[in-house]
Amino acid sequence: MSGGWLEALHIFGCLLLTGASVKLMDDYLDADFDLCRGHRTLAARWGRATLPYALVLGMIGAALDARLAAAVLLASYAVGMFTAWREQLPTRLPAWAEIGGAIVLAVVCAGWRDAVWAIAMMAVIDWVDDLLDMYGDGLSNQFNLALRIGPIETVFLVLLALLVAVTVSPTYTMWAFIALAVLSVLSEWSTRKVEPAVSRDGEVYHRGSD
Repeated sequence: MSGGWLEALHIFGCLLLTGASVKLMDDYLDADFDLCRGHRTLAARWGRATLPYALVLGMIGAALDARLAAAVLLASYAVGMFTAWREQLPTRLPAWAEIGGAIVLAVVCAGWRDAVWAIAMMAVIDWVDDLLDMYGDGLSNQFNLALRIGPIETVFLVLLALLVAVTVSPTYTMWAFIALAVLSVLSEWSTRKVEPAVSRDGEVYHRGSD
């Protein structure tokens, strides 16, 4: 009995910490857009220090469950580039090539079942976030999946991805939603409302105190 609870705690802890790692990196990359919408996230306040903190969280998550952490981190990377699959990346590779590479690595590091679950679950989270952020992303010229193909079509894709995730691993899916709820509460608590950023001489800045 205690072994089952310990395994469950490892799964939850891994998903919570790797999810926090992904969230911090995502907020760091989107800091300017968030400021344009009047949101100063924790990553915006931490600046460049965000990346090592995110790395530490990801490493602790991997210490709890290396296969699951690898699947989640690589799947997050792949899913995050789905809508920009034709872009040229700093590595001089097209995004579709790095997406394929991330998926192959996920399968090699975690096995095909965990890789498929992670891709499906990260897609659910990412696409639901796109639906919720449609208005704000439209104002800041970020064309997410819901803006590209439409909200109804995106909902169908979310349901399909959720069906895959639940079919492959209902346990992982349950703990992933619990971890997502915790991270959402923490994100809301740590994000400060500020006056939206404006442009001055082509540079984005924002008024308001830390």
